[in-house]
Amino acid sequence: MAEKVKLASIGLGRWARVLARGARRGTVIELASCFSRSPESRAKFQEEYGVPRAASSLDELLSDPEIEGVLVTTPNDSHKSVILECLDAGKAVYTDKPIAHTMEDAGEIARAAAASGRPFAVGHSARRLGGHRAMKQWIDTGKIGRVSLAEANFSNERGLELTTDTWRWFADKSPGGALIQLGVHHADNLQYLLGPAAAVSSHARRLYTKSEVPDAIMSILEFDSGPLGYLGTGWASPGVYQLRLQGTEANLFYDLDFNNWDDSHLADSKSTLVSQAYRESVRPPVDMPHTDMFREQLDEFALAIRGEAEIEVGALEAIRALAVVHAALESSQRNGESVEVGPMVERAGAL
Repeated sequence: MAEKVKLASIGLGRWARVLARGARRGTVIELASCFSRSPESRAKFQEEYGVPRAASSLDELLSDPEIEGVLVTTPNDSHKSVILECLDAGKAVYTDKPIAHTMEDAGEIARAAAASGRPFAVGHSARRLGGHRAMKQWIDTGKIGRVSLAEANFSNERGLELTTDTWRWFADKSPGGALIQLGVHHADNLQYLLGPAAAVSSHARRLYTKSEVPDAIMSILEFDSGPLGYLGTGWASPGVYQLRLQGTEANLFYDLDFNNWDDSHLADSKSTLVSQAYRESVRPPVDMPHTDMFREQLDEFALAIRGEAEIEVGALEAIRALAVVHAALESSQRNGESVEVGPMVERAGAL
């Protein structure tokens, strides 16, 4: 590739900075422009990441012929309007997860992305962690045997910090709270490992946050392939990131130090993956590939723009993850009654 792929950041909050650092660790991407409604945010982002120019409006950014693709990190409920504008302007789009806050918005985005013919990627990066890649290999090679149970948890303290000046406070902007912000990662991971989820039974509670959204959610997933999975997520505790698989030949236990989440090039070295075989009293460590989930997903997106890579997580995978979230919320409203995931996917009307 002769020249770096020129991308622009839209929405310049904390997560735009995490992605900017990931892009800079690679050799594929040049952050050539940026946009936020705040002039101060634009100037600070330019200075911090060496971005040569900033746009004073989204129209200005999208009219820049040098910009080949955009990185969208705006609030969930604004994804549809921003993404549709970007696609209509002929730009490839990477958006942070979730793809949208509603199934209907997700469907509109998926249809527009398909019609555009441009690369479209969604930031379900966690499946790229070394522990998950190793788990997938054990499943695909049969080393773990046949999986019967999976247990996943992603939690942190964000719900205790929310205030009314943050969009995550509001149920209409962030339905499910911790589930749509954190648990959605495991909704993707579990389907990456075990295939599509068929149904969800869930209970959600608002216990300690003062916001409108739940801070404790427990869900049981039934998979088309047969296994059962537990997905727990909360917003009222120190950070937790775990995934466990129980197979007929072995068990796998994965634990990541959440303090290193933002620095994905360090995450694998701060993680543990161990196995347990029959009659084994010591759980030996499992070799994991060293990954950099944020850099890798952005490099893949940029290379796809040049026709040199395929997008791993696009609209379909993102819609399936979001469907688990909305099925869980509906189940909780029905006092834990099982809710099928398929109709949630169909609600998007995009597949």
